[in-house]
Parts: sequence; structure tokens; C-alpha cells
Amino acid sequence: MDELEKKEELEKGQEVVETEPVPEEIEEAEPAAEEAAVEEKQPEAAEEATEETAEEPMAAAPAEEKKAEKGGSNIIGIIIGLAALIAILAYCWMNPSSGSSVQDTGVLYAKDNNLYFYDLKNEPYLLQEGISEGGNYHYFYTAWGAGCTEEGHWAYFSDDIDETGGFDLYRKDTKNTAAEAELIDSNVYDYMSSKDGEVVAYLRQNGEEMELCTFDGAEIQMVKDGIHLEDNVYSLSADGKYLAFIDGYNMLCAAVVGEGNALPLTDTAETYELAEKTGILYFVAAGTDGYNIFSYAFDGEEPAVVAENVSSMELLPNGRDVLYCKTADEPVLYKDIIVDDMAESDAEIKEGDEGYEQKQQRDAIREAMENGEGFEPLLQECYILTGGESVLVEENVVAAVGVDSDKPYVVGYRAKEFNPLHLSVIGGGLDMVEYIYYMSLNYGGMEVFLTNTAGDTDLLTGSQPQLDTLKLSADGKKAAYMITDPNTGGNILMQMELGKDAEAEAVQMDVESFAFVGGELFYYFDYANGAGTLAMAGSKTTIAGACGVQYADDAVYYIADTDSKTGNGQLRCWDGKEETLIADSAFAFQYKGNGKLAYISGYDVTEGLGDLGYYDGKEARILDEDITAIFIY
Repeated sequence: MDELEKKEELEKGQEVVETEPVPEEIEEAEPAAEEAAVEEKQPEAAEEATEETAEEPMAAAPAEEKKAEKGGSNIIGIIIGLAALIAILAYCWMNPSSGSSVQDTGVLYAKDNNLYFYDLKNEPYLLQEGISEGGNYHYFYTAWGAGCTEEGHWAYFSDDIDETGGFDLYRKDTKNTAAEAELIDSNVYDYMSSKDGEVVAYLRQNGEEMELCTFDGAEIQMVKDGIHLEDNVYSLSADGKYLAFIDGYNMLCAAVVGEGNALPLTDTAETYELAEKTGILYFVAAGTDGYNIFSYAFDGEEPAVVAENVSSMELLPNGRDVLYCKTADEPVLYKDIIVDDMAESDAEIKEGDEGYEQKQQRDAIREAMENGEGFEPLLQECYILTGGESVLVEENVVAAVGVDSDKPYVVGYRAKEFNPLHLSVIGGGLDMVEYIYYMSLNYGGMEVFLTNTAGDTDLLTGSQPQLDTLKLSADGKKAAYMITDPNTGGNILMQMELGKDAEAEAVQMDVESFAFVGGELFYYFDYANGAGTLAMAGSKTTIAGACGVQYADDAVYYIADTDSKTGNGQLRCWDGKEETLIADSAFAFQYKGNGKLAYISGYDVTEGLGDLGYYDGKEARILDEDITAIFIY
């Protein structure tokens, strides 16, 4: 059995996690009809629903709006059936399962092919006229290509979008309504700004090739030409000081913004990450005996090796620490996995006796055991690089991923403790020992662990826990995650208390999304035809017919009681105790943070027009009429 076959067999073992009984009240529930996953796919689903109605090809979306999928043209004059309409409502631009923080920034929206801005305080004003010249900047009621910076007071936007996706890139000081919008460059196809908006990096077409450029408020600098227009080809640090990119020759390069030529680092980079909190560039590239993790601090020095012979690397969601796995350094020793239970009986077997050839195989195994021989391990060790030090957090790991938390948490699969083989049942030589060992790991079941650098470890229970769904409460005392129902293939939501060696409890079947809100677990289930039911763990209250669900720090926002003819419904929020009506007629909304949100009211799907509403946490009011879309950012 070669190493590739061994790895394939072991990876299959991730699906053989031992199943556990599901409580009777959940087992008896009716399975929901299959629905497309909502998380991170909203605009894409809307596009599929009306893809045949697009009148012109869609232009490429700028990098500032990478969260949005590209879509087609407006659907003016198209009549949509009720089922399709409600389904589209459910795929609003906000992430229904998101619990992450949202920046309290202004509202950018489109009206009459013009761009308008509302700063959440004063009256909206015209930012730019004629933002598209044949290219598309929006699809249905959502738009992309413009956004407000996370920190600071800049609005970046694309203007004169052409049919190939090229545009003029502008920025505007939103605190100065009298200031003119500033043209940065033309023929731009992609861009990203620093958090404060003072620096922007972008891809500009020049003839047949793309150039990577930066603008620091004073001048444009062309950093490198021959860049490919593709995902993750460049990255700007959060503070706007540093730039990492892959050039046209697959060379990973680093540059200090405004300081001249880029420094080539390696042409063997498999992946790279620019840490938001520290500004350090981490990348995986070929080393002497395998792949190593290197770090580079943009100081002109040689990149430093921080880990050798790694198999994976991931920047944790906290934007600071790095998770990586590597094959264990020590071999698997035969003496550690074999028990000799035939020493006495084999001593009686002589040459020529029946079973002598089998005894010779066992003698070869005994010799290997006595000599301390072994074979290459397949399981991995899992580390977190934090504060410049690598901390071993788990051994015997098959796969691991980071958890969305400010603290360095990781969740993953590990092999259960191996039970030594008895020599009497091996039935072969050293090759058979290896084969049985790998098969035992594969079919012996896996444990799913949650751990951190402090050594706090809990085991997730249930059938096939879905690692990428795990969420922690803000105080770190609870965890929730999805498991796969072994009978229907649907999702079952589980919740557990950490640090108490307690098994997780099944909360609900057929869950579409969930999040911790104010320390309590809220979830959205029984999703069908664009609507579902909203509930909170431990509460008897449920809210049916909800769509466009978005979770915030202290409440969950949604649209309910949708009108079957217009698609507009009541915009509400619920904190688990009290349900608040925000607006009577809302088609879609965008949460702006701090209990504030913008929404489209009285939307007419045949005309593609609606009114812009805003809720400041206390009262709702209409800001403008007959708008076409709100920008996603």
C-alpha cells in the first residue's frame, strides 16, 4: 500500500465518526425538503432564479465587493411567481448565519443610475452621476462596486462601468459634502482599500496586461505589471503599509507601499496570508525536505522559517494567530502497536513443521520490534503559532480548522487511541502490520475535538459534526454546531456546555442557520420556499414565516408576514423576550451595526424600484424614493 493510498483510506475515515442516538422527539420530526445552502450564496441563488432574463453580460465585480457574486441586469417588466419571489427574498445580501461584527458606516445606494450617500446622520446627497455606461453595477435590489471604509470617512466607488467590467475608480471624503469626488485611475478592474481608507491597491488594465498599483492620497505607484486577474492574487495590509502579491511568473512578492520596487520572496508558494492584526506575511513554500511556513515582516530581511515539513496552514479568524499541521516527527514503532502472544507456541515449532513459514514472518516482526524499527506516521500534530511561539494543541490529528473567535481555538478530527495488535491475528509480515494499522485508524472511528492554546479540550458528540459550522458564545462557555442526520442527510443543531465533560444536546432538526445572540442560541429551521421558522433554544416562542434572517450582538432581524402579491413584509427584530416592529412594508434590509439598519420599502419587482428606509434603533423613516439598489459592503 503506497502513501497516497494510505492517505486516501484515512481521509475516508473522517466519514466514519461513530453515530449516537438522536432524541425521540427529534427522530420523529418530518424531514424538510432539500434546499440550497443559504450561507454565503444569496446573490448566486437569485441569479439562478432569473438567469434566463438577463439582457446583457455582467461586468466583473471589484475586489472591494468580493462578498457579492456577480449577477445579471435589472429585471424590469418580468413577472415572478410567488414561490420564486419568496425564494429570492430569502437570499438577501446579508449573510443569514453571520454573527460577526458589522461596521456602523454610511449607506450607499443607486437611483436613476446615480450614486447617493447617507452618513446615518444628515440628509442623503448625490455622490456621483452616471455610474454605469453599459456595464452592470447591480442585480435586482443589490449593488456592488462601492463601499465605505471600515475606519475613517472615505467612500470608494466605481464610475462609468463599461461592458467588459472596467471602470473609473473614485473616492470621496464623506465628512465633507462640498468636496469633489477624487478620480484615482481609469481602466480599473479590481480594488481593495486599507481600513482607514487612506491607501488603496488596485488592478489596472494597460494594453493586454494588468498592472498592480497603489494610491496613497498623493500619487499613484505602479508596483508590478503582468498580474493575472484572479482571486487572492494580491493583498493589502489593514493599515495600508504593506502589499503582498503573486506576479505573472508565479513569484510571491512583498512591497512597502510608496517605497519603490517589490522584493521577490519565492516561486514555490502554495498559499499565503497577510495577518490583519500584526501585518506579518505568512506563506508556505518548498523547504529542504518538504514544505515550510515562512514569515516576513516587510523589513528587507530574509523570510524566517517558523515551521518545517508542514501539511497545511490557515490564518485564524482573529487575524493574528496561525494554525498549522505537520506529520509527527517520530515513526510508528512496531513494539508500540504489537503484542507478542505467540512467543511460547512459536518456540516449539521447528523447521519442516506445519506453520513454520508463518513463524518466520512472526520472527521478522519480532526482530523489527527488538531493533526499535517502525514506519512513517500518517497522523498529524496540530499547532497554533501565537506570539512568535508554536504551541502543540493536539496530536493524532486527521484534519483541523480554525474557529471564529478572538482566542486561538481549533476544531478537528483525531484518531481514537489505538489498541495494540496481537501477533496471532496479523497473518502476514511487516507489510500486513502497516496495512492493518492504517485500516484500524480508518475504520476505528474518529473523535472530534475543540481545543485552544490553554489546553482546554472538549469532544464534540453526534454523527459527523460539521467542523466549519461551529460557533462559540461570546463568553466562551457554550458551543453550537451542526451534525448530519444519518437518516435524512439533513442538519441537526447541537449545543453543549464547555469544560464540563458533558455531551452535546440535540436542539432542532432541519436547521438552516444559527448564532449566539446575547449569550443565547438562536436558530432558523424548516426552511422552504424562501421562508422558515425562527426560534431560541430553551424558549417555547417560535416565529413562523421569517426570511432574510440576520443575527446581531443583541437581537435577530428578519422580515415576516410577506404579502404574496408584492413580496413586501414586516421588518422586525427579536431579542428572545420581545418582538419589535420596525417597518410595515420592507422587501429587504442591510444591518449597519449598533442596532441600526437600512431597508428597501414598497419594492416593485416589475419596475425594479422601491423607497429607501432607515432605522436608527428607535424609529424608522423614509430617506428617498424610487431607488434601484443598496450597495453591498
